[in-house]
Amino acid sequence: MANWQNLTAMAHRTADRLFGEPVRLSFLKGGQLDPARPAADIRAQLHLPGESDVTPGRSNSSFTTQLLGGTGLLIIQKAAFAGELRQGDKVRADARDGQPWFEILAVDANGASQIVAQISLSTKARSTP
Repeated sequence: MANWQNLTAMAHRTADRLFGEPVRLSFLKGGQLDPARPAADIRAQLHLPGESDVTPGRSNSSFTTQLLGGTGLLIIQKAAFAGELRQGDKVRADARDGQPWFEILAVDANGASQIVAQISLSTKARSTP
């Protein structure tokens, strides 16, 4: 692995350690739970429009993600999740008030160490699958 790849992987792990939170992935097929893909409880990053992630222990340091179009991002370290994430699956933010559900709109799993998914903020995705 090239040196820049090692540095990128280290940065991804650090960001996940600082900004990750517990989430539940629920996998759907035809709008129903997919029995072939059981739910997974993992740690991942959720970035939603209008939020700032504050680095623990540093009151003047924050990380702001610019998100467009009313969608958010779900960032999963491939080391934490070996399954397949698909459009239409759902993710629950377990540590947030009300444990809201979000729908997966698009998935990019081509990165070396991360899966990045675009998630909806619509109320229709907030029901428990």
